[in-house]
Amino acid sequence: MKQVFIILLAMLWAVCAQAQRRIVVIDMDTELPVSGVSVKVDKERSVTTDHMGRVSVPVVFDSISFRHVRYEPERIALAEVPDTMYMLPVEHMLPEVNVSAASPELLAMFKGWAMAGAAIGAAEAPRGVVTFDFANALDRRGRRDKKHLERAKKILKEWDKTPDTK
Repeated sequence: MKQVFIILLAMLWAVCAQAQRRIVVIDMDTELPVSGVSVKVDKERSVTTDHMGRVSVPVVFDSISFRHVRYEPERIALAEVPDTMYMLPVEHMLPEVNVSAASPELLAMFKGWAMAGAAIGAAEAPRGVVTFDFANALDRRGRRDKKHLERAKKILKEWDKTPDTK
């Protein structure tokens, strides 16, 4: 009986040691699976996603990183790793094109509309109100998505910068 117990315990330990977690990597814009993403767990060697964007990683680890040429690299702690990882694409844009055929009256009218809209928006904005959302404070995925949004805004601001051509 003791030998059977030891054999069962050894088999259970072997199954636990081989435990894997499956993660699917998806493009944030198109919501299509991304193949060829290099996924590295801690200091281990990296593995790549298959044609369906799937990859198997160990259940327990400290951090995981996702890298692909066309996407922003991402490094996440174990507590924040979802079953579906959304990757933010890196776009290559052409420089801004300036068209200067508008009439001065039309430009003045657009500027007036913009100023009026800004004044209305400032008048409707709440002032002196402090709010706290307790559920949002506990939401790890929301904080991760907020970091993604901030990174996307930062990238868009860099793209919007125009070089001085004067």
